[in-house]
Amino acid sequence: MNKNGNNTRVLLAAGCTVAAIVMIALGIFLSDTPRGEIIGMLGNLGAEILGLALTVAIIDWMLERKRLNEQAQHLAWRMLHDVDHAFWVWQGGRREFHLDELMALLEIAGKDDPLPKFTEELFINLGIRSSDNLRLQPRLMGHDRRLKAGLKSLAGLAQIREARTIVNSAYIIDGLRAAVTNLAEMTGQMPHQGEFAAARSFRDPSIEAQTRRNKGSLHESIMRQGMGGVPEEATTGDPLS
Repeated sequence: MNKNGNNTRVLLAAGCTVAAIVMIALGIFLSDTPRGEIIGMLGNLGAEILGLALTVAIIDWMLERKRLNEQAQHLAWRMLHDVDHAFWVWQGGRREFHLDELMALLEIAGKDDPLPKFTEELFINLGIRSSDNLRLQPRLMGHDRRLKAGLKSLAGLAQIREARTIVNSAYIIDGLRAAVTNLAEMTGQMPHQGEFAAARSFRDPSIEAQTRRNKGSLHESIMRQGMGGVPEEATTGDPLS
């Protein structure tokens, strides 16, 4: 629903309310005049218009909530896939998104796992995007506390290089775990921790493996652009596409 449509409904509701109040007031103050019956009909008409204004306001509120729900869900899915990609480059795992595997690998990941510059950059970009959304979309953040909490958990990743003593590997793991929990709940997913026993066999945080995964994802991105730019949702399975 576009913004002009929302404004039109608000103006219509406000105009109907004002007209109804005027009509009801006239009906009350002029009810004892010789034309009291006609004035009384004016008051009844005002009450009907007031009911119409209330209906328009309720519909507008419901449509706005639906729009915000859709936007929040879409953003939650996008951030979940971004988290999964960055963590996949760092720790490994299956290429397709799998929530239980992601949660299992978050439990296995160690604070001493190597974190090369290109992997740092993925987490920094993730933190910057989260900070931008928190700053630029206050209505969306206020609509769902889980979205705001999830993005706050990721926003600190933007400071990896400036605050290494605080934003270390342990901080990254804790932030990702908190974010995934909130974002998964928003998208209707229920992670089952400890139920992905094969996660260890997919994990390989060595620098060589991270380099291979990072180069592979870059090659995949270049190939996708060469094919005309397949939308991200088409490759990640976002149900909102």
